[in-house]
Amino acid sequence: MFQKKSNKIGILELGGTINCIVDNPTSEFYESSYSSIKDMVEFLSKENDIEIDILNFLKVISHELTMTDLVEIAHKIQSLIDRHIYSGIIVTIGTNALEDVAYFVSLVIHTPIPIVFTGAHFPQKSLSFDGEKNLYNALQIANSQEAIGLGVLVSFYDYVVSAREAVKSPCGLPTNFADNGLGIIGYVVGGKFILRSKPIYPNTILNNFKVDKLNHLPRVVVIYGHIGIENIFVEAAINNHVAGIISAGFGKGYQPKSVTSSLKKAVEQGITVVRCSRSGFGLFQ
Repeated sequence: MFQKKSNKIGILELGGTINCIVDNPTSEFYESSYSSIKDMVEFLSKENDIEIDILNFLKVISHELTMTDLVEIAHKIQSLIDRHIYSGIIVTIGTNALEDVAYFVSLVIHTPIPIVFTGAHFPQKSLSFDGEKNLYNALQIANSQEAIGLGVLVSFYDYVVSAREAVKSPCGLPTNFADNGLGIIGYVVGGKFILRSKPIYPNTILNNFKVDKLNHLPRVVVIYGHIGIENIFVEAAINNHVAGIISAGFGKGYQPKSVTSSLKKAVEQGITVVRCSRSGFGLFQ
């Protein structure tokens, strides 16, 4: 089994609410003024006898990230890992697209060391600021021997969730990213990571993709099924020469006949079409 060789953690800052400050501590809204997590990290480092490197990579609202950004983030994380000086990596990021980035990273990064995504639902100086506690917990996970080989993890409010299952739900309220408890593999209790179960799906050790061979992502669109949907969205995708279409349909993936006909046309023109359910959960053939 892989043994961690140091107590050195790399933290990659990608912006988000954890880096923002609010003037009114009871307000839900705040300006996008930037404040590094450096002061928080210095305190936590001394308290936990952990050496920490803070690496500022992006200052962006997570839902503004592009596909190019996504690839660059993965390359940056892999480059940190390839230095062989860190026992774990933490990524702080906005919660809106955290689950997207964390899952993508879990598919393309190769390493046994822990990679933990976290952030904050409330900004600094808010009455409910949660960023410091989330960061503290992420440090305990990233520095834990128990977290080795578990792939990419997400941690909020003492919960530890596999990146594959992480979902920001319910929106508008603080969430642990475990929708109805799905994906919880452990907890942080009393400053210690408690592992309760292990992910069974391929992760940063077992996956078949490698970011070092990835320079760009093909252009893919999602067609979301709804009452009254027309085939114009599929036709627009075809006319714009996309590489792939994901059809998120009703129930087991059904779309109206006109949409299905256009999806068939897309396949005939060499566009890859993947059928799935809009529900986000469940299994079907």
